[in-house]
Amino acid sequence: MWTEYDNHGFANEEDYIRSLKKDDSYDFSYSFEYIAKNYGNDNYDIETTNMEVSVNWSDAQLGYVISFNIPEMYKIDASQGNGSEMEFYENDVYWRLKLDLESIGIGAEAIVI
Repeated sequence: MWTEYDNHGFANEEDYIRSLKKDDSYDFSYSFEYIAKNYGNDNYDIETTNMEVSVNWSDAQLGYVISFNIPEMYKIDASQGNGSEMEFYENDVYWRLKLDLESIGIGAEAIVI
């Protein structure tokens, strides 16, 4: 329920969220490591690839929507001990993205989950 949203002075929560909008979209690229070849006994080859992240304002969803992909996901073999695209995002990219968004004034309240 809306209760003057911590005295921000907005008539409703939707107006407050709309006031958080900065640019319409942002694009980021984050490199991360994955296991290219796992030989066992903590012996493996590591390679690096990138995750491309887009952050786009959505009026319909009232906030920034995050989407991501790994263009070279075909190189990442789960049988070698690697996770999914979502796991790479959650474990390797999410925190860096959060810091980058905060540095441009976009906080968690403006992100659609």
